Amino acid sequence: TRPTTGGGKKYQRVLRTSSMPNSFSASMGPPEHHNVDRFAIKEIICRECFTKQSSKSNFCINCNIQFGEYHCAICNLWMSNEERPYHCPDCGFCRVGGGDNFRHCQDCGMCIDKQLFADHNCKVGKYMSNCPVCQEDLFSSRDASHELPCGHAIHWHCFRELASHDSRCPMCKKTAETHERMKPTWDAMAMGIALQPVPPELCKVVTIKCNDCEKVQPRRSWHLLGVQCRHCESFNTVVERITMMGQEAHDFLSRNGGDGEDDGGEEAVVQPVQRRQRQVQQSPVVHPQGTIGGGEDVAMQPRQRQVIQSPVVR
Repeated sequence: TRPTTGGGKKYQRVLRTSSMPNSFSASMGPPEHHNVDRFAIKEIICRECFTKQSSKSNFCINCNIQFGEYHCAICNLWMSNEERPYHCPDCGFCRVGGGDNFRHCQDCGMCIDKQLFADHNCKVGKYMSNCPVCQEDLFSSRDASHELPCGHAIHWHCFRELASHDSRCPMCKKTAETHERMKPTWDAMAMGIALQPVPPELCKVVTIKCNDCEKVQPRRSWHLLGVQCRHCESFNTVVERITMMGQEAHDFLSRNGGDGEDDGGEEAVVQPVQRRQRQVQQSPVVHPQGTIGGGEDVAMQPRQRQVIQSPVVR
């Protein structure tokens, strides 16, 4: 029964279909919350007239009310057009963002922003994995994803949180920003190293490997702030071996202009060069405080490039 519109307490009887419960008494248990397979739905009930009918319609067969501005008969979905939903036959379900703004990549297996499609890093199965930060499935996620230069994918909001303290890919440890964006930060770190030489008793000569270009460089001068790669200028380097320490390392570096030359092999003769002292040891990509030797750390400000993935409708 439902109250009448006359303002009194009179009630009118509403006919129920066989799909409605026989009683609404307190003997019924509390409502149960469970997952529903949307694709398995065959019939629906109109909330206005309680008529059971096929799920393939957007209008009630009895009262002709419209269920939703957007209707997908494949996904059994009814919703408003506010988020511009569309059905992608290649993904197999509905996404939001407008079908005219996205194009499905058969290799990535994802709907990609058309403005970024030509330049996106195409990699088979890239989105068939979990976000490395929150571990949510990227392919069916409601949140937009972000494509890193190394080719790995991550949620955009997870990347923004990660960039506040680390600008490396959590999967492969490569720098998660472009060289152009990181260069001001690297230059600031190099200036900080030049202004803070290592005392002779703490000097080390080390062999490093760059996580970005993956090149090994022997006979490099260690610094607490890090060691800069000669090839790509990155500070995303790690110490693989310590070859000299203390006064011996200081004397070696003094004879060779403060740093060993990259000669392609560890046994070759080191040529002296005039170069500022550089770093080593699992070098952080960015300073924990955000700046070194002054200047703004642009690496802490992730670019506003929100990839690429069209979020899923739920």
